[in-house]
Formats: sequence, C-alpha cells, structure tokens
Amino acid sequence: MLGMTLFCAPISAFGKEKPVPAGEAAESMGEGAKPSSGKPKVAKEKPISDKPKAKADEKTKADGDTSKPEQLGSYGDWVAYVAKAGKEKTCYALGQPKERQPKGKLKDTPGYIFISSRPSEGIRNEIAINLGYATKDSSIGTADIDGESYELVTKGTNAWIKDQSREKEIVGALRGGAKLTIKASSLKGTATSDLYSLKGLADALARVAQECK
Repeated sequence: MLGMTLFCAPISAFGKEKPVPAGEAAESMGEGAKPSSGKPKVAKEKPISDKPKAKADEKTKADGDTSKPEQLGSYGDWVAYVAKAGKEKTCYALGQPKERQPKGKLKDTPGYIFISSRPSEGIRNEIAINLGYATKDSSIGTADIDGESYELVTKGTNAWIKDQSREKEIVGALRGGAKLTIKASSLKGTATSDLYSLKGLADALARVAQECK
C-alpha cells in the first residue's frame, strides 16, 4: 500500500508538457534531480484587509477550490485521488515502483505513474510516467505489460505512450495485468528499469471513473 506522502502529483503529469518534435528547444533538469511535487494550486490575491480576505475565502470555498488533492481510496498497490480547481476536476490513479534499477543511482529518487481523467478537457485515462530523472527529449522507452511491449516517448523527467491511438488498449492491458516494467535512459545514458505491481489498479480506475464522470 502506498504511503500518504504520495498524494501530490507533479502538474506535468496531467498532460501539460508532452514531447514536442525533435529539434525544438526544451529545458531539462540535471540527472538525479527529484521530480517536482507541485500541487494543483489556486491563485489567490493578497488581501489588503481582514474583510476582503474573509470574502475571498468564502468565494474560494463556494467555488470548491482546494489546495491539495484528496485521497478517494487505496486499492492494493494503487491510490485514487481527485484535485479540484473551481468546477474543474482532475481524477487519477497513482502507483509507485516496487523496484528501481540501478538501485545505487535511484535509491533516493522516487518515480510514479499516473492514469488521469480530466472531464472538462474530454480526457479519460491518460497515462503519464514521472521517471524522477532527466531524459533526452523525444528519446524512446518501453512499457512492458506481462510480456507485451509498448513504446514510450520522453520529455524532461516524464514519459508518455508514443502512439496515443493505442492508449485505450494499453489501459485495458494494465487493468487485467499483473506487472508493468518501464524502461528508459537518463540524459547521461544510464539505462533504468522500474517494476510496478498492477494489483488494485482496476479498482482504483473504477473509483476515478466514478468521481470524474
């Protein structure tokens, strides 16, 4: 079961920084840098008096804004969350690797996989992986589900399914699978391998679908 420290999803996991065509300029973090733990935030103006602040707080509460994701439930090795910003919701299932290789380089560097839905954007079950280290933009990795391999494409510290038309198929394979292995390479060329358990993922995705209809 995942710990409560995993409730915060990097904003880039929610489809904000997908890979761009080769040759396009992009910034990268240094190898070994930890992934961003940025939470979906609500912009607030600094009040000039107690009275305006109270009104602002009331409006924020009325709009349903929240400063951090809310855990919906824990299912095996996966946890379901919802993040709200006004009337918009992002719901996601989150998992963390059981094993990371090479251990010496990644023992203090967490990785995550998110499967998210954003109804306001018409997005359902989008797969995003936070590797926790910098990669060469547009490099190729793989996602192996019980022996079936699918190509990934990377940007910065993240990876996505290369052929987006197969995402629904891959989510189906993940729902019914036992284990997932993510393989990629760092900016310095170090090959990595992350092993995920898929136990509980189907239930976590069912809860996500219920919350973000």
